[in-house]
Amino acid sequence: MLAITKDTGEFFNILLKTSKTKRVLEVGTSTGYSTLWFADALIENWSNNCNILSIEEDPAKINRAQKNFQEAGVSNIIEIRKGKAINILKELLKNITGDLQKFDFVFLDADKENMIQYFDLVLPMVKSGGIIAADNILYPEKFREDMKKYSKFVASKLNVQSVTIPIGNGEEISFKIND
Repeated sequence: MLAITKDTGEFFNILLKTSKTKRVLEVGTSTGYSTLWFADALIENWSNNCNILSIEEDPAKINRAQKNFQEAGVSNIIEIRKGKAINILKELLKNITGDLQKFDFVFLDADKENMIQYFDLVLPMVKSGGIIAADNILYPEKFREDMKKYSKFVASKLNVQSVTIPIGNGEEISFKIND
């Protein structure tokens, strides 16, 4: 398990509060540490009129995450979908029909070899002015090659502006300019 660092969590918490994020899609729940940072920001801005959809394949991680959400009192705004991220994202994409269903913020923190495919699938599901963040851009070393490809790929997109933030293990923040 490789969770975001505390300073990364604080960064995202502030980012989501200031951007008035209401809908979050997280690819890779793990035990829910990042999800808790997101939930705190959303609840502060919107009370219970917000939601987080998180995707995780590992049943043990899902159980731990659900316990963490319950203990933190935020399980009412979080839905976990169990399964392969690629399949769930394809299904979500089919069912997004308008801006109200699109996400304000997407966090990609799953298997690094599929990050480009995840980005392509989530981009149409993000509102104009929304953000896609990818974790582990700089560290650990074992992800470096896949994440370099990812950074280069998102930089080539004309409707996205991206920057690498050297906080924690490195975050690639991509702002969707338009559809």
